[in-house]
Amino acid sequence: MLRRTPALCLLPLTLFALGALSSPRLSAAETPPAPTLITIQAQPQTDWFEMDARIEPVDQGSVSAQTAGRVSQITVDVNDVVPAGQLLIEITNTSQSAGLDQAKAALQAAESQQRDTDRQLARMSALVAKGTISRRDYDTAKTQSDAAISAVDQAKAALVQAKENLGYTRILAPYAGIVSARHVALGETVNPGQLLLSGYAFEKMRLVADLPARFINLLQPETPLRATLPDGQILPLDQHELFQFSDPASHTYTLRALLPPQSQPRWHAGDWAKLALPLPQRAMIRIPESAVLRQSELSAVYLQQEQGFVLRQVRLGRHQEGQVEVLAGLKEGEQIAADAYAILNQQGGHYAP
Repeated sequence: MLRRTPALCLLPLTLFALGALSSPRLSAAETPPAPTLITIQAQPQTDWFEMDARIEPVDQGSVSAQTAGRVSQITVDVNDVVPAGQLLIEITNTSQSAGLDQAKAALQAAESQQRDTDRQLARMSALVAKGTISRRDYDTAKTQSDAAISAVDQAKAALVQAKENLGYTRILAPYAGIVSARHVALGETVNPGQLLLSGYAFEKMRLVADLPARFINLLQPETPLRATLPDGQILPLDQHELFQFSDPASHTYTLRALLPPQSQPRWHAGDWAKLALPLPQRAMIRIPESAVLRQSELSAVYLQQEQGFVLRQVRLGRHQEGQVEVLAGLKEGEQIAADAYAILNQQGGHYAP
């Protein structure tokens, strides 16, 4: 009578030996080296909960026109990397220059008037001490002197404002960053408040992810997070911030993690990355990726038995740092081949990915 094979079964080596009849075999003199074995052990290890995260800049925004005029020069375009203080856009300054000259002339006139009233007040002081003039005439001179001083202060303030207005015609980069959008063209007339350029600072970047509510109790201020960046680099992150409110649609909390400062743009806004939160340790079986033999949706390992190696199907979990978790199919104390494809080749098999 035939006996049903269980789901996790021992499979003959010929399961993947599709080309055994045509593949050359080792001669008796060419004895294959002894395969490296791995003894299965379940060890307490830290598991990680991975979230999809997007990279965004900490500082980003747009510069707007603060004065009216015509765009006379644009020195940057989208995707340009600019240092802090670089000239971005210049606006015609005829009116602003005239206002500055007028403010300077008004200040000179006010200072001349102040000097004249100061001299008049000095003469009045000497005369009133001798009794030549009345106290009322002296008070009038004192009032004129105080008014002249106030006029000078007003003229100085007007001069500062005129200089500011002239400075508004030269739009400078507030920080080192990347231009992400240009909203005006050369020769276009702009008004105060109109958007000119948008950009972001690349020095400070962060990861933003959505953390499910069931994990918020595991996140503490000192909890170290782990980031996997688009280039494959893995970084530990120790500065993070969790929003104090959840998204009513997804019931998740926004989690921000600050990336290390960068002097040159390596990580770009809008890229996707992985942000991992450490979970409590648990016993798990992890084996190297090289020990797993794959074909289509089937995953198996070569299990050491008395009669040699046999294939055993396994169910795999997460892949991390060149190792994979085995959820089912192996027990502690069993031994498997560290290199599954080396065993397959020794048996003259053929693997077609």
